[in-house]
Amino acid sequence: MSVLSGFFLLGAAAIAAPILFHLIRRTPKAHYEFSSLMFLKPSPPKLTRRSRLDQWFLLLLRSLVILLLVIAFMRPYFRSEAQLSPEDVAQRHIAILVDQSASMRRGDLWQQTIDEAKSTVDNLEPTDEVSLFTFDETLHTVVTPEETGQLTRSQRRELVREKLDELSPTWGASNLGGALLSVAERLEATDDLRQTHAALQIVLVSDVQSGSQLDALQTSQWPESVRLDVRTMAPTDGSNARVRILASEEDSIDEQRAPRVRVRNVADAKIEQFEVAWSDGSTDQSRSVAFYVPPGESLVLDVPYDVGGAKPDRLLLRGDGEGMEFDNTFFVVPPLQEQIQIAYFGSEAEDDANEMRFYLTRAFGETPARKVEVQAYDAETGPKWEFDAAPRFVVITQAPSTEQQAEIDRYLNHGGHALVVLKSDEMVNQVSEWLGGISLFPSQQADDDSQEDYAMLGHIDFRHPLFVPFAAARYNDFTKIRFWDHRRVNLDGVDGANVIAQFEDGTPALWSMQRGVGNLYVMTAGWNRSDSQLALSTKFLPLLSRWLELGARGQLASQSYVVNQAVPLPDANGKQSVRTPDRKTLELTDAAETFAETTVPGIYTLIHDGHESSFAVNLADAESETDSLPLERLEQFDIAMGTTPTQAEQLEQMRQLRDVELESRQKIWKWLVVAVLVLLAVETLLAARRTHQPAQELGDLA
Repeated sequence: MSVLSGFFLLGAAAIAAPILFHLIRRTPKAHYEFSSLMFLKPSPPKLTRRSRLDQWFLLLLRSLVILLLVIAFMRPYFRSEAQLSPEDVAQRHIAILVDQSASMRRGDLWQQTIDEAKSTVDNLEPTDEVSLFTFDETLHTVVTPEETGQLTRSQRRELVREKLDELSPTWGASNLGGALLSVAERLEATDDLRQTHAALQIVLVSDVQSGSQLDALQTSQWPESVRLDVRTMAPTDGSNARVRILASEEDSIDEQRAPRVRVRNVADAKIEQFEVAWSDGSTDQSRSVAFYVPPGESLVLDVPYDVGGAKPDRLLLRGDGEGMEFDNTFFVVPPLQEQIQIAYFGSEAEDDANEMRFYLTRAFGETPARKVEVQAYDAETGPKWEFDAAPRFVVITQAPSTEQQAEIDRYLNHGGHALVVLKSDEMVNQVSEWLGGISLFPSQQADDDSQEDYAMLGHIDFRHPLFVPFAAARYNDFTKIRFWDHRRVNLDGVDGANVIAQFEDGTPALWSMQRGVGNLYVMTAGWNRSDSQLALSTKFLPLLSRWLELGARGQLASQSYVVNQAVPLPDANGKQSVRTPDRKTLELTDAAETFAETTVPGIYTLIHDGHESSFAVNLADAESETDSLPLERLEQFDIAMGTTPTQAEQLEQMRQLRDVELESRQKIWKWLVVAVLVLLAVETLLAARRTHQPAQELGDLA
């Protein structure tokens, strides 16, 4: 027989109470007077301990009642013969997920991580399956049972230990949400496929920084069968500060003015004094600027660049905590002022505020990175462009001559970009053949009284490269631009015309055509005052700047990227290669459209067409947010936190459940209570009989 609540056995000590009551001598209740003793001096009786038990049968009954009650409270049951074995419980599949992001470079954090991961492997049960994953921005599979099926469990664990020794932190950001969800879904899918019904567990070994990305957890449901055990690693010193350039890319280094620099200190920082200086990688190129930043705050300051000598390509932060230097360098490309030429075919005066040339020449101010010049050509001037000296962009506001058309076509065939603005119906007829056979709608000659005072754009293709920067909701509102006059052009029969924007009446406002390698754009209304308000709108300058970007053949779209970000490659003839910060040269294939090997921060150089273009790669800003992420954030996504019980714990739980079921079915305690009631009834009858014995009568004394 077994019991569920053995601690009630302590109640058996209550059996001592009846025994004590039987051993205590009770004072006689009857009092008799004897005449012969009335003159004697009374003396109290001497009490002695009783050496024998009276009424031993009653004592036995009362003790047995207490014992049966104790046994009833212990809930006894008869255990079945069937025994549980490890095969009766689910095995465990433990997936160790190691954080490899750049923040793990702090102090001794990485060594702590490896030691914790090895300790997890050492504490596994013999029947446990184990997998090893790492993550930064993406998830990396290191060891899984599916890929190492030929190995035994012990061999697989040894392989995991070896792989842990080979790992090292990367420079990537931490996509914690995506990694957790991917591993959880993979564990669940593998378990469904193998039908093992294993207990699934993810052991996350990470610093769990506040800058970790959790977006994936918001858009997907966490599998209910997977539990998450978080092992948070923390450096000895939690201090960390980062430095970034606050100014725009165009103003990053200007000898005429001090760049704006922002330094942010984490909330747990113990250090508040820092210094910032420009450097070229070997020596400082500016004096160090000292400043004070309290924990959890940021400071914007000027760090002047010294004129003369080599131009700096990095900003250095000094004074940070020991081992926290991973984000103390910000790389920049020293800009050279780019000379950009725009060719303008039109006869308007430059100072005529009613015409398009006036606004075009004043649209782009000179910056340290760019200087835009507008070169005008009238109807009699025929440009002779060599391709290397060709303009970045061509604007045509009058019908070009035959010679000009031939030069523009040659420019387009080599990859140039040109815009034709149809200013009048006459111009439409003059360039109709050159533009593929466009014509005016007959309704163009309708009575002006039936026309509205203005037109607006009714449809814009924001998927077109020209309008991609305007696709966001904040920028896609063009309804404030009114067009007082526009040409209603019919494009039926025009081959290759891609309509980008239309007016509300369905007529095209802007379309493009492929000419060789280049692109020819056509607008049916200009930005002169008689045609529209376009030149006065906030969309005018971004639209022109976007045309200049699209026309920048052979040049990078940007000079600043983050680690692991793909860099779009410009169109180029011949081979291309990239020189990495460690001076290695990587050859690119002819079909390559992007360069994705931006794995470390530093200055990269693209070599193409005999030219070199540099770009900077920096650590993602979020990776410097090293404050601890509250685990409650993870619980908000309905993630089951905690550890999966071991097989021994599962067996014990199953035994307890089975014992409770047996006891509930047998209910022996009820019969014990019945026995107690019977014994109490017998004891009561016997006690009553013993206490009602007749008293002896005493005779009279003479």
